[in-house]
Amino acid sequence: MPNLTCDQEPRSPGGGGPLRLVVPVLVLVLLLGVLAGGVLTVQRRVARAGVDSFTVAPAGQQPIEVEVRRRVVDLEGRLLADGRPWSSTVARGSVLVVNYWASWCAPCRAEQPDLNRAARSYAARGVTFLGVNVNDDRASAQAYLRELDIPYPSLFDPKAETVPRLGVVGLPTTFILDRDGVVGYQRTGKTTVRSLSARLDALLAQGGRWNP
Repeated sequence: MPNLTCDQEPRSPGGGGPLRLVVPVLVLVLLLGVLAGGVLTVQRRVARAGVDSFTVAPAGQQPIEVEVRRRVVDLEGRLLADGRPWSSTVARGSVLVVNYWASWCAPCRAEQPDLNRAARSYAARGVTFLGVNVNDDRASAQAYLRELDIPYPSLFDPKAETVPRLGVVGLPTTFILDRDGVVGYQRTGKTTVRSLSARLDALLAQGGRWNP
């Protein structure tokens, strides 16, 4: 019987390839198992949050701007920061920008710096900003507010109960209501200072009310 030296490769009893090839295969199988488990975990979290009820605008997708049916819209709920009741009737007399967002929505995060700048810039011109946080948990949403230093309040709407009033189908979505609470503009997808300013300037130039 020949001696097995350190330079020789152990072989399987059936005369197969080196046993060293088995180790990478086992590692690959284990990694695939871990990955599959992680994907299932994310899917379960998404299902629990109800995220699949909205279309999230993909990065780079061209936003969609539309002139919506003119109608008075009333929004009410409780503020994310402290749970106090809030109603859009307190904003009557001011132009109101309403932005629907969620902490898990990447395009929402991408647009937030522009919304912050616009809110600060137009505050002195009688424009009020409001966020509406949907399909989210309070702790994650509050952490989002603190991290991105959002200068205006948000309603906490975990069950998306306000969505039918404005017809939100995707995130992020931004609406503009005039001084009488009439909605006249909707943008689904990332908002920029430039796009928002163009609409606000035009509306303010005509007294803050949509033309008939």
